[in-house]
Amino acid sequence: MHNQTLLQFIKSHPIGASLTRDESEPYSFLKLVAKEYKAHSIVSRQGEVDTRIFIVQSGWACLQRGLQNGDRQIIDTPLRGDIIGVRAVDGPSIATLSAISDLSLFEIPRRALASATLLHRPLGNMLTRAIARQNSILTEHLMNTGRRNAMSRTAHFLLEMEERLSAYGLASGGRYECPLTQQELADILGLTPVHVNRTLGELRKLEMISFKAGWVEVLSRKKLVALAGFDKEYLRLM
Repeated sequence: MHNQTLLQFIKSHPIGASLTRDESEPYSFLKLVAKEYKAHSIVSRQGEVDTRIFIVQSGWACLQRGLQNGDRQIIDTPLRGDIIGVRAVDGPSIATLSAISDLSLFEIPRRALASATLLHRPLGNMLTRAIARQNSILTEHLMNTGRRNAMSRTAHFLLEMEERLSAYGLASGGRYECPLTQQELADILGLTPVHVNRTLGELRKLEMISFKAGWVEVLSRKKLVALAGFDKEYLRLM
């Protein structure tokens, strides 16, 4: 539903912010419809000042930090319902936000949202839950690149994507569409594309997971969860 307003989006499952008409009427940004970006386009650049907060309506985004030598680390792949750009102070963006697939984003002035969340508890609760969840996700990503081996970090990430997509009905029966290239997956996992290809091959031989033609399928959840040490509690929306 690309023509729905931000208010309609945040009132829908599983976000479920319960704003009445009187509560929402003073805030014009709640009437915004999402802006569309083509795959691989840049939304916001690292090092540039950007006063927007983004909420993903549909598609796959990429949040990445670039290094001086040209390498990058993909910090997260924001999906439907994720909030991007919340900061404690104004200043240059610490990461580049781009579109992996065609992407639809609600774009909200940071100060307008901050003022509204201070005045209305439902909006404040929604934002607080989103920030806490994203902190938990980033913690797991740090654990992935810092301590888990190639097999377990790949399994963990692909299980995470399934859980995040399932919350919005975008994964079913352990199967979901995944537009990530092996280079992008390598930049997420802190591996080389060759290592990613070899790891995915091993997981397929062990009949745990299949990743081909842009689709991921979990073949043995029990084995994959055990390999990854995966606990989905950190992904809870409510």
